[in-house]
Amino acid sequence: MGALPPGPALVVFLRHFGCTFCREAIDDVTRQRDEILAAGAKSIVFIHPLPEADAVDWFLDPALGDVTVISDPALEHYRAFGLGRTGPLTLVSPKVWARGAASALAHGFGVQPLDLMRQLPGVFVVKDGRILEQFRHASPADRPDYVALVRRATMFPA
Repeated sequence: MGALPPGPALVVFLRHFGCTFCREAIDDVTRQRDEILAAGAKSIVFIHPLPEADAVDWFLDPALGDVTVISDPALEHYRAFGLGRTGPLTLVSPKVWARGAASALAHGFGVQPLDLMRQLPGVFVVKDGRILEQFRHASPADRPDYVALVRRATMFPA
């Protein structure tokens, strides 16, 4: 299992790179990077369930800056953070399809169904092995406010 950098770190769990919501998450964090760091995050970490070689191209955008990327095909980090899987009907819910279509059209990401479609993502602010704040997706279509999450976590430093 890869080590998390000293925090507070914004830790973003992704599902897979064919997931329009995961592409949107990377894009959101890229666009909000300076605000996330100004809010108190010392680093940004992406954890994904694919082999390392499959992820390299997704994190090359210079605007993303220096991020830590952890490949976790065994889903060890996912289990450690208590991230489960959706029910099979979640993937056909109108909310997921509507948000997926809107995200795909707005950002040009497209939709590419792959394995791991039922894995839930999540976002955490972690410091010294403790979760300070978390956003647990009830559905893959949920969209967290990364800046607000970091602000809440760092408002009263321990």
